[in-house]
Amino acid sequence: MLVIDAPILFSSLWSSMKNIIFDVGKVLIQWDVRPFFFKIFNDHDKVETFLNDVDFINWNLELDRGLSFLDGVKDHSVMFPQYAHAFKAFNERWPETVPGPIAGTVDILSQLKAKNVPLYAITNFSHEKWPIACKMFPYLGDSFIDTIVSGEHKMIKPNPAIYQLLLDRNQLKPEDCIFIDDTLVNVNAAIELGIDGLLFTSPEQFAKDLKERDVL
Repeated sequence: MLVIDAPILFSSLWSSMKNIIFDVGKVLIQWDVRPFFFKIFNDHDKVETFLNDVDFINWNLELDRGLSFLDGVKDHSVMFPQYAHAFKAFNERWPETVPGPIAGTVDILSQLKAKNVPLYAITNFSHEKWPIACKMFPYLGDSFIDTIVSGEHKMIKPNPAIYQLLLDRNQLKPEDCIFIDDTLVNVNAAIELGIDGLLFTSPEQFAKDLKERDVL
């Protein structure tokens, strides 16, 4: 009798297990361009002026959307020749903008892996820089069943299609998933699809949220 029931119990447990979908930047790895550009300009005010002048955030999103760094640097250097050296340095020294892991979240990732929780990732990331990041932080390459890298698919969060792509190609139900991201608009886009969305503010809060859901 126990032999017959055991597989049924296991199947029930597995079917109720949540799939955790991770963001990467500012959740699993540090990302902050200001310290890097301070090395270039040696002045905090000049860094802020540069970032505002070139609309850096939206330019970087285009790189995440699939624009090549070569084309991005070339085009912006023509538009803002006074900053050509900064664009060139950003491309060539990009690893300096991701100086290390977010240790607390990596620890949570390890705990989830140890519990055989199904893990996935959706990241706004340049397709050219993603392999570099995986070499720098091997857990990015070996922790997830599937990873959607925005630059490979020419779309970025919060576009609903990028979440749907992960769901469809892994046959996941939204209600069986938890998504963690440091940007509220990305979290809200997941929630609109029926995914349980969590805003990342700290590893401690993330751990608390998972424990409340009996995942950790």
